[in-house]
Amino acid sequence: MMTDLKQTAYGDLRSGLRPATREVEQNIELSTKSRFSMVVRAVLGVSFEYYDYVMFATFSPFFAKQFFHADDPIAATLNTLLVFALGFVMRPIGAMLAGHLADKFGRKPIMLVSLAIAAIGSLAIALTPTYQDIGLLAVAVLVTARLFQGLAHGMESISAFTYIAEVADRRHRATQTCAYAIGMNLGVMQATIFGVILTSLLDNDAMQQWGWRIPFVIGAVYGLFILLLRRGIRESAAFTKKEAAGQAKVAYWPTVWKYRKTVVMLLLIWSAVSTTAYTFQVGFSEYAISSLGANPRDAFWAAFIAQLVYMVAVVGWARVSDRRGRKFNYTIGFTGLLVAAFPLQLMLGPSLLQIALPMTIALAMHAAVASTEIAFVNEQIPNHVRPTVMSIPSSFGAVLFGATAPYMKTFATAYASPFLFTGYYCVLCLVALITMRMMPETVGRDLEE
Repeated sequence: MMTDLKQTAYGDLRSGLRPATREVEQNIELSTKSRFSMVVRAVLGVSFEYYDYVMFATFSPFFAKQFFHADDPIAATLNTLLVFALGFVMRPIGAMLAGHLADKFGRKPIMLVSLAIAAIGSLAIALTPTYQDIGLLAVAVLVTARLFQGLAHGMESISAFTYIAEVADRRHRATQTCAYAIGMNLGVMQATIFGVILTSLLDNDAMQQWGWRIPFVIGAVYGLFILLLRRGIRESAAFTKKEAAGQAKVAYWPTVWKYRKTVVMLLLIWSAVSTTAYTFQVGFSEYAISSLGANPRDAFWAAFIAQLVYMVAVVGWARVSDRRGRKFNYTIGFTGLLVAAFPLQLMLGPSLLQIALPMTIALAMHAAVASTEIAFVNEQIPNHVRPTVMSIPSSFGAVLFGATAPYMKTFATAYASPFLFTGYYCVLCLVALITMRMMPETVGRDLEE
């Protein structure tokens, strides 16, 4: 009888556990599906933000003379690139604002607001009359739209940068978060594809008169569509845990000062990362057209080929990072770029091959860094202050170094020597490499801590 009682009790226990076990398994499966959905929606927003931002640099050779003095094409292009850089003035403000608000209210609402602002900026540029129509007011509208885009980009870069890392599986964090780098590059590629299509269908006069407006109109519609998709994402578990623990209220400047060492070290690393991205991804086709005299179609096709290789390389390098560690990838990437910088400049020329080859080599090496960047940076900062601490180095790294890179390279090529910029770039890579080696290895760190 005792045996029967034990068997009955054991049978009841097993029958009670089985549904619970199945429920746990279903929750794990749902969590995996939800994680994938959240990452995809966040990455689509990142893709739009970079498409929206890069269009300005990509199509600047065509609309520069619509807003600035048409007698000197180089001066008009430089002025347009200066407006491009001015958009970065608002990026630190957007990043600091987003860093504080994302730590207080969550990542999701900031990502939604940033998309709306970026779409408005894109639409404003598409509809802006030219200098010949309304004079200096056209320049004022153009600058204002760029400032809105800069604000949105700063907000998006912090909120999405943090969100994607926090929803990723820590065992495969680099592999999953490299989707950010892929999304960013997809945005760049989309702008490049429009360049290829439009320059193939329209002649140069049509592009300068009205063709350049098309991708900005599409960008505004694209942004609103992604905004609707993003409304369904969940808040990250890291923020939810922080909020439950009563850590959602963070004093901005005292927090930045407390973590000042991390802020400075990340800024030194981000200076090289931003300069690489904006030299070889964002402004390369524009540089080839305006400074090397390349055919626009050749420049856009070369950029498209290099960006395809870059996306494949990013995935491969991310897997390496999850196995070998974050610092391994950074060491390979920065060392390769430092050694190859001058040879790559010597390869440059106006033909498709002379543009595609150096750009592809540079982006393949940059992929080693970009693939692990989100994982590495987020793992360096505690959960309760992550967006706040990240906002300063990411935004000022982009403003002081990334935004100025296309302008400095074009200016050096036109009035001195492109090798001046190459030397400056090598110094940034060397400083970043030394700084990174001084930081701890963080692979696999729990981001909810």
